[in-house]
Amino acid sequence: MLSFFIRLIDSIVWPTLFVLMIWFVFFINLGYNLELNKFGMHPHDLSQLHGIITMIFLHGDFDHLLSNSIPLLLSMGFIFVNFEKERFSVICINVILTGGILFFMGQPETNHIGASGLVYALVFFIITHGFFTKNKEMLAASFVLIFLYGSLIYGLFPEFGKIIGKNISWEGHLSGAISGVLVGFLYRKKGPQDIPPPEDDEDERDKDDYWRIKTDLPDTDSTYPIEFHYRDS
Repeated sequence: MLSFFIRLIDSIVWPTLFVLMIWFVFFINLGYNLELNKFGMHPHDLSQLHGIITMIFLHGDFDHLLSNSIPLLLSMGFIFVNFEKERFSVICINVILTGGILFFMGQPETNHIGASGLVYALVFFIITHGFFTKNKEMLAASFVLIFLYGSLIYGLFPEFGKIIGKNISWEGHLSGAISGVLVGFLYRKKGPQDIPPPEDDEDERDKDDYWRIKTDLPDTDSTYPIEFHYRDS
């Protein structure tokens, strides 16, 4: 029981600290007018490779920040609970791979900010892993995330930003989705797996053997040998 609570607290603390760090950077940037958003991801610009990491902590406004914080907290928390040994590698690989794909996929002379790419990466990682493993917990988490954030799928298309009147980085969303699928496939044999139905244990097999009649007797003798043991009374 104690180990369970330790795991639960651990799975909550790290994602919460990560999200709080994003909020801290946002309010520091806003309060002191530091103009940190210029350090986002600039595709095809080798001098701006740091944007792979820094873009996650930069957001345009409060709505942008809030819309990324909740799904990021949920998806990271679920990964920290179910991937105790692989959780940090899952997060780090998705961060680097999402930024790397965006670096080549994004349009030149554009600036991409926000953690939405990482959100897409983690959500698609959970969905892909659940699809391959058929694990009930992973599948349940996939359905919950799809139900709560099913509209995320629209963010993969260029016209979605025009429809809602916002400048959305659909390339970042698509990069995250591709990263999540690739990492989910790579980690399909890690984390929670589908539990096969238990086989009969040895005791049960012995019980079956006790009642099984031997039929390997010679064909010439159709009777079964019976031995009688007499005991003096």
